Amino acid sequence: MTLNIASRSTHRRVSYLRAGLVSVISVLVTWVVTGISLFIDPIRFRYDPVQPEVLNEIFMWTMITATVVPILVSFPVAVILQRERIKLSRALEQLEQAHAELAHSSRTDALTGLLNRGALMTAITELQSEGRSGAMLMIDIDHFKTINDTYGHAAGDEALRRVASAIAEKARPTDLVGRLGGEEFAVFLPGCDGRTADAVAERIRQQISAIQFIPRLGVDHQITASIGVAMGAPASTIEELFLRADRSLYTAKNSGRNRVISDTAA
Repeated sequence: MTLNIASRSTHRRVSYLRAGLVSVISVLVTWVVTGISLFIDPIRFRYDPVQPEVLNEIFMWTMITATVVPILVSFPVAVILQRERIKLSRALEQLEQAHAELAHSSRTDALTGLLNRGALMTAITELQSEGRSGAMLMIDIDHFKTINDTYGHAAGDEALRRVASAIAEKARPTDLVGRLGGEEFAVFLPGCDGRTADAVAERIRQQISAIQFIPRLGVDHQITASIGVAMGAPASTIEELFLRADRSLYTAKNSGRNRVISDTAA
């Protein structure tokens, strides 16, 4: 959004040709009005006759004035009006950008760039209201607290960003990917069967395990994640789907971590 607005603003310039055209039109209009005043006013010239040479001089100076004054006035006014219009357009574009950024930030997790919990829940609810079912993946980083305690919160934040990137890379283009909070993520796969859901979950698990994470010079910390999968039916509520996926995640954690456990019951 920002780049598009900047591009539009960059190519918007004052058109001096347009200002010149306005000046020409102003001169022509003034000439017409002046001609009407000088030659189509029979009452004035009938009762107040003017000598031809005087009339010619009046006509000459009147036409000079009718040419110079419109140019001196209309050209700068046209330029000023264009500049003010450009300023107004840029102000409106900046306002549009601010609204877009506000809308984006209200839906996005600031650390990872994924959907935040509220936006993810809303998006899933909208799909379910259309009668679309799917699978839910609940993803939790194994022993994440150890990263924070050992290497600091900056390293923990970097680990979260790396994991978020790995999840987004292996999710399908139509999937909804979000961070629920802390080290927990979720992916909703609309229109997905159990086999496909398990395959996507396994790809995500492997991608997370392949992360090269070096929180400290000379230290290569292995990051893994446990994933719970639940299949939903159109009649399933979002709360039921989350609960079943969370139960599968709990089973994965208790079964040794770094694995995918699926609950395919609809």
